[in-house]
Amino acid sequence: MPLYDLEHVTPLSDSQQEQLAKAFTAIHTKRFRTPSFFINVRFTDVSTQKVFRGGVRRLYNRAILRTRVSENRTDEEYGRHCLDLIEAWNRIVVGDVSENAPTHSGTLIKPELTLRTVWIMGALTTAVELGIQRPTAGKEIQWLRDNKGEFQRLAEEGDEDMKGLLEELRTREDFAEVWH
Repeated sequence: MPLYDLEHVTPLSDSQQEQLAKAFTAIHTKRFRTPSFFINVRFTDVSTQKVFRGGVRRLYNRAILRTRVSENRTDEEYGRHCLDLIEAWNRIVVGDVSENAPTHSGTLIKPELTLRTVWIMGALTTAVELGIQRPTAGKEIQWLRDNKGEFQRLAEEGDEDMKGLLEELRTREDFAEVWH
């Protein structure tokens, strides 16, 4: 359900895209206690896109997260989430952050490589996938319990996503109460 749009001007290899998708998914699932099956990551090369900031054309890498709003998620938590995403980008794309990433003073050594902006938009009201409506933010555990039988049925019919979801429910400690 959460959708990460990674709009990049820096060329990204397939390997970097996969690593970023896995890193962003892991960060999101850990912070918001969400099954990884919910997380979507989309990459768009925007190196030829015209974006103006303050009336001046700018080229920069950015992440836009569309997610559900919850009163349980604080501004501080969202802020930390943004910083964790930037850290993952720096590790995967920039490499040696001591040389290439923003310094503590804010100086950019190689600005074309950095993830300059992360926007979080609470623009997702609901979603239905495989005929199952997704839960309200913060109610995932009860939703997982309520729909476990349907997930099992779909997995038995061969749905790879549902097989993965059931494996995650069996193996993640934070989902132990769903499985047992």
